[in-house]
Amino acid sequence: MMTRILSVAEARALDRDAEVRLGMPTLLLMENAARSVAEVARTLGDRFVILAGAGNNGGDGLAAARHLGRSRCAIFLLAEPVPGKARDAAMQAAILRAAGWTMAVGERPDPAAFRDAVWIDALFGTGLDRPLHGPALAWITACNAAKGPRLCVDIPSGLHGDTGEVLGAAVRGDVTVTFVAPKRGMTVGAGPQHCGRVEVVGLGLPD
Repeated sequence: MMTRILSVAEARALDRDAEVRLGMPTLLLMENAARSVAEVARTLGDRFVILAGAGNNGGDGLAAARHLGRSRCAIFLLAEPVPGKARDAAMQAAILRAAGWTMAVGERPDPAAFRDAVWIDALFGTGLDRPLHGPALAWITACNAAKGPRLCVDIPSGLHGDTGEVLGAAVRGDVTVTFVAPKRGMTVGAGPQHCGRVEVVGLGLPD
């Protein structure tokens, strides 16, 4: 794992290098990320609400659910992952459905129904660069109203990965599990207020 802070462009380049130069399948990187998310989540509680977006950040959340176990997870998809846009996330959703799991699509979770559960924010990753509105904004508001601990996957949803700007609204995490190295936006602007404790985990990349 790196000790320096990465910009969004540097984080993308690192992922691309792992795929192209090292030949590591992106699905393997997602699996490694998800396993680490699940390990940290278990330290916070034993019931989980997974909020997953339609991109690969959502795929991380769906893969983490497998490691946490069906009986312990309630999964809410903001939108269905599209294979042509988020191939790995779509595959994670397909795996869960093939195993008989159910996922609520487009149905905002009610914080009162999941008191004391661990809320896992896998809605948006570092690629978000525009203000949120509509359902996405409402889902972040619901997550922030939850009484249980909140764990953010890679970066709190709604936080700009470079500037730390809040893009309409951002999840206020108790813990952020970030991959390889912290992202610049986590350390500036509103970043420190929204990240909570930062856990840096690896993706299985060779030194």
